[in-house]
Amino acid sequence: MSPRLSAQALRDQWYSRGQAEDLIGPEANSSRDWKLFAESWNGLPIDAFMGGGETYRRRRHTVFNVHTDGQFEQLAPRPYVQSSEINNLEGDVQRYFEPIEPEVTGSALFAGLLSGLSAILEELHGPDVWHHQCFQNRIVTSTEKTGDPTPWGPHCDGVDYVVTLLVARHNVQGGRTGLYDAGTKERLHAETLLPGDLLIADDTRTLHDATPLTPVDPAEPGHRDVFIDVITRGSEPR
Repeated sequence: MSPRLSAQALRDQWYSRGQAEDLIGPEANSSRDWKLFAESWNGLPIDAFMGGGETYRRRRHTVFNVHTDGQFEQLAPRPYVQSSEINNLEGDVQRYFEPIEPEVTGSALFAGLLSGLSAILEELHGPDVWHHQCFQNRIVTSTEKTGDPTPWGPHCDGVDYVVTLLVARHNVQGGRTGLYDAGTKERLHAETLLPGDLLIADDTRTLHDATPLTPVDPAEPGHRDVFIDVITRGSEPR
C-alpha cells in the first residue's frame, strides 16, 4: 500500500510522503483541473535571477494566506527573498516573478492543495493562519546544458515547511529528491518522485535537494516540472 500524507508522520520523522489525491481526492490525477494545472507549466517565463546568468529554470510565484475558517486569500505580488546564509547564489536579492495564472490559482484543485496542506499542519499546531509562497518550477535540460534543480546543494528555505509536488517528467533522468537531518546531515529519505507524488518536510529540521537532470534521448530537450510550496505559520514569513 502506498504511503499517505499524515500529520503523525510529519511529527515523528520530520516528513510525510503521499499523493496529491490524499489532499484533494482521487480525481486529482484525471480531472480537467489537473490537466489544466499540468499544462500551465508550458507557459512559464525564464527565471531571470539565476546565479551565474543561467537560464535553464522557468518559474512563476504567487503568495496566499489560508485561514482556519477556510478563507483563501491571495496576496499582492511581492518579491521572494532568501538570505545569503541559506542561498549563496541568489541570497539577499529581491526576486520578482510573474504570478501563477488565475485559471490555475482559481481552480478547485489548487484550493484543495493549499487547504489540505493547511489542515495537516493544523493537526500539529492547532488553528492558525498559514502563509503559502507557491512556485511553479520547470528545470530544462539538453545535451548542451545539464539542468540542476538545486545548484546550491542541500539546503533549507528558512520557513516552517516545504512541499514538493512532482507534476511532470519528460525525457529526463536524474532529479532524485533527497531529505537530510539538518544537524547531522544524515540522509532521511531519497526517491525519484513521479507525477502526483507529494512530499512535505519540516524545514526547521531538514535539508533538501534534487540531483541534476540530463536527457534520456539526446536528440531532444527534457524537463522536470514541480509545484513548490514553502509554508510559514502566521500571515507573513519570518
